[in-house]
Formats: sequence, structure tokens, C-alpha cells
Amino acid sequence: MKIYSPTSSEGVWQITWTPPGMLRQVKQRKTKEKAIALAKEIRGQLKRGEIGRVHRITAKEAEWIRLCRILDDPKRVLDEAIARQEAFGRRISVAEACERYRKEYEDSNHRRATVQDAKTRSKIIEDSLGERYLDSLTEADIEEWRRKLNGSNRHLNNTHRHLRHLFERARVWGWIPKGFNPAKDVALLRDPRKEPVVWAPEALQNCFQWYLDGNGTGQTSSRICFLALGAFAGLRPSEIDGIFGERDGLRWEDIDFEAKHIHIRPEVAGKLAEPRYVTFTAKPESGLSDKLAEAMWTALSSWLLPEQKPSGSITGRRTQRDMSLELRNAGIIENWPKDGLRHTWISSLLALGVSRDWVAELAGNSPGIIRTNYKRPLPEKVAQDWFQVSC
Repeated sequence: MKIYSPTSSEGVWQITWTPPGMLRQVKQRKTKEKAIALAKEIRGQLKRGEIGRVHRITAKEAEWIRLCRILDDPKRVLDEAIARQEAFGRRISVAEACERYRKEYEDSNHRRATVQDAKTRSKIIEDSLGERYLDSLTEADIEEWRRKLNGSNRHLNNTHRHLRHLFERARVWGWIPKGFNPAKDVALLRDPRKEPVVWAPEALQNCFQWYLDGNGTGQTSSRICFLALGAFAGLRPSEIDGIFGERDGLRWEDIDFEAKHIHIRPEVAGKLAEPRYVTFTAKPESGLSDKLAEAMWTALSSWLLPEQKPSGSITGRRTQRDMSLELRNAGIIENWPKDGLRHTWISSLLALGVSRDWVAELAGNSPGIIRTNYKRPLPEKVAQDWFQVSC
């Protein structure tokens, strides 16, 4: 038996124990005193062999309940099973739960990508566990199920998280009792965190020059602007291009060339859809000096000003996808990691002494994410050369 203290100020104390031949049991209490009292009570029951857990029942077990009722079951061992059977009715299969899970997401206001991910993950769960009853799954079943799936640890963890969420929703729907979530008790796989891949200044210069030489299948203007906004303003591809069918990308009206800032509107911003400004003016207390701010703005504006228009979208849809294919086929770059330009911009600012908090403010991330994801130092000379890539 173990007692776990809360992990947050609003958390609860947890008491866990495993009766012989049964699953691990978990109870929660709001205070330490109540948790200790419950632990003592359970320990005494375990010694007397009086504690256990009866899951919802099969047809054969239902017949046993009927006989126990006739015999007046003196110890009332099956009272919990009887109450559960009457409260929850018939057993629900994983396939039925997945179908309702998908329907709930389709009817929600979630982003299309989020809905699609939920549908894809629930289909994987349905194909592999669909014939099982939801309340029959155990921790061992979850581990075995995950072991048989193919894919990276990140892929497996994401699918596992959806199964865990499926159990939580099933409880809300009244299909399983409170506290029953075997997927929650199985630890996620370790997913080694990778350092962001950064570009070399020479690679960026070669990309600009390739488009200036008239290469590529799309509009040269949108290609150049995309490179500049990612490399020198740190914008996400989805913030520059928008997402097809969901939201527009950055517009020329969002860039104030006199005030030297870019306004990221809520409908353009990624992640939490929070608006922000990317400014190119000095902020000495954060480490952003006049010299660095001017270098950033000079690099950005030297590419944008020749392409500037009075209004309208700056780039077309799916620009990065098309550019990545063009540049790789032409041998200009070997690969284009997602957000590679943005990662290089963030790494360069950190290398040149800008505080993590201010970088997070400009990038639209939390300081914790910047601190966790950007630990590998970038040479200061490389960072200086990055902001020298201009017309």
C-alpha cells in the first residue's frame, strides 16, 4: 500500500493498494489526515481478507447474483456489483465508445486538425480493441495493446492519450464508474526530446538567390516573403500562410513599416490563438539592443519592401510544402524540418543575449517551452551572420 501526496496546491492525496489476484485500487482524499485514516482502515480489511473489487458482470455472474438474492447473501459481498449493474445497464464495447467519441469531436468547435487527429486515433483504437468491452480492459491489456502497435514512441503516446481521454468521456456518458481508467495508470513511453534543427546562413542565402534567379513554380514574391517572415520574424508557417479551410494567414495590413512591428491577429495566431506583436525596437532590459533590433528589421524589411502591396494576403496557401519540395529537388537544401526557420530565429536571439522571457513573448510561446526546448547553444558568429542575410 502506498500514499501519494498532491502534485499541486489543488490536488488530492491518493491511496493505492493491490488485493491478491485483483487490479490496483485507487482512492482519493482531500487531506493527509483522511488519507492516513483510510489507509489504516484498508490495511485492516486486507488482513481480514474483506476488501476487493467486483467489476460489472457477465450473464453467468448475473445468475449468481440472482441466486445470492434468493439466499439473502449474508456478507453482502455482491452489493456493489448489483448496484453497478442497475446503474449502468448493458456493457459497452470499445467500438461503440469510439463511435460516440468521434461524433462528439465532429460536433465540437475544435480546430479541423484536432478533430481529424481524434478521428484517426479513435479508428486505430477501434481496429485493435473494438470487440472488447470497455469495462473489461485492464492495465495489462493496455500495455499489450500498445506493444502490438507500430510507430514511434511519440505516435504511440498520442494514441494512448486518446484512449485515456476516451475512458474519461465514457465516465461522463455514464458508461463506466468513476475512477475506472486503466489507460491512465499505464505510464507513457519515454520520448527523447530532440534539439530543434537550425539552418545555416549560407543555406538561407542560397534559397533567396534561387528564387531571385527566377526559379520555382509559384510566385517569387510569396516565396521570398515567406522565407523572410520565418527567418527574421520567427513566424510559424501556419501564421504566415494560414490553414486551408480554417483561417487566413498574415496580411500586408498587419505589418507597420513605420512603427517597425508585426501584429499577429488572434485568428492568425497558432497554438492558443492569442494575439501578439513582434516588435523590432530595442528593449535593453531584455538584452535586445539597438544594434540587434536594427539588424533584425533591416534583414526583414530589405526583403519585404520590394514586394510590398497595399493590402491582401502576403503568401498563398501551403507555401512551405511547395517550397520545400522545390528546393530539395533542386539540391539547394537537403531537408526542411518543420518550423526550421523559426527555430533558427529563436536560437539566434538566445545566442546574442536576448532573455528567454522576451524571446517567448515575441515568439508566442511560454518561457518554459523556450527554456526546455532550446538548450543547445548556437555560436554567436552564426547568429550574427543569420541577420546579415539581406538584399
